[in-house]
Amino acid sequence: MKKAVLFAIVISIVLTCSITTAAFAETSAADYKSSQAYTLVKEICDEIPDRQAGKNEQTAIWLQNKIGELTDGGITAEVQRFTLVDTFGYNVSVLLPAKVSCGKQIIIGAHYDAEGQGAGDNAAGVAAALMIMQRLYKSDVLPIDVRFVLFDAEESGFVGSQSFLAAMTQTDIDNTLVMFNLDSIANGDNLYLWCENKRTDLAELITSKSDMLREKPYAKGTFNLANYYYGYTEIPQNSDHTPFRLAGIPTALFFSGTYDAKPWNYAESKDPNKNVMNSAQDTFDNLDKYNGAQFVDKINAVVNSVEQTVLDDEFVTVAVNQRAQLVNLKVWYQPWWARLVCAVVFAILVVLAVLYYRKLQKNAILGTAEVKNNSVFSTPQAENIFAFGDKKTDGGNPPAEDVFTFDDKKK
Repeated sequence: MKKAVLFAIVISIVLTCSITTAAFAETSAADYKSSQAYTLVKEICDEIPDRQAGKNEQTAIWLQNKIGELTDGGITAEVQRFTLVDTFGYNVSVLLPAKVSCGKQIIIGAHYDAEGQGAGDNAAGVAAALMIMQRLYKSDVLPIDVRFVLFDAEESGFVGSQSFLAAMTQTDIDNTLVMFNLDSIANGDNLYLWCENKRTDLAELITSKSDMLREKPYAKGTFNLANYYYGYTEIPQNSDHTPFRLAGIPTALFFSGTYDAKPWNYAESKDPNKNVMNSAQDTFDNLDKYNGAQFVDKINAVVNSVEQTVLDDEFVTVAVNQRAQLVNLKVWYQPWWARLVCAVVFAILVVLAVLYYRKLQKNAILGTAEVKNNSVFSTPQAENIFAFGDKKTDGGNPPAEDVFTFDDKKK
């Protein structure tokens, strides 16, 4: 009887644990779907699914209202119109002033235009920017002015970010310490940060805020081809931070992917179901289906790292010093050395061509010239040297009169 009771107790405990575990699993699965990151990405894709550049006036107004909603009406975003080829684009911008201004600012940006829903590229980045804005808005210790910009027309060649930069004065540019860019952060295999193609204090500070975030490997994905005036080319240049970096503003790009792909050493994922950037397959349903809670984790990692970096006591000092750690694009990455090599190679080829042409000429002459057996040097006959009179001796030396002209008077 005691054994039966003990057996029943054990079974009850096992069943209870199983039910609890199952309930916990369901709760965990439901947690990410109730998160702010999940809700915002889904809302962007559902409410404004067509965000193609040139058609985004209503999208910009929707984002403007969303910013007001997230700040309980505390701030109003500005919609900034700019010219596209035959229509207009619309950036959405808002400034959060520091509690005590230091006279400097940072920019946190993400592009909202997309091909189709653009869940990964770039509703996820927009959601992250909105979450960071909301948190910093509520902060009592914001040490620096923060300008948030949601860019239009990134997919058209960074037109929105270039237009925003063109409207900045040189003083604005000089006083901008860092431009943070959030682009395609949710769908890839890894979560990367890229500041420069070398170690910097800013990158170390940012990556220290998240175990999920790591620097883009310096040695991979970089090619010595002129691109956007960098003098080299790689995937991370293809986003809205590039115009700011070319203007001398330090940048920090957040993006996801993998560098195990070939031949360009970059892809969104090893999983073909997740390689959907700039395609009709970049939908919220696919993002959720193939990533699940992972895409929410990536968004939260970016939000947390940016927030904690900006609020860090060392951030302003590190950001000010970041300009001194930038690679000098005008010296190292401009293709002057390639032009020099090409010039040297061209000169060598010209010399070789001239020498080869002369050799061909020589061969042509030697091939057509008449062969003569004449000796080069021989003793000439007297008749070939002197003019003789009619009188000649039959042999021997000619008389002097036949060789020389004498006066009539002779000795």
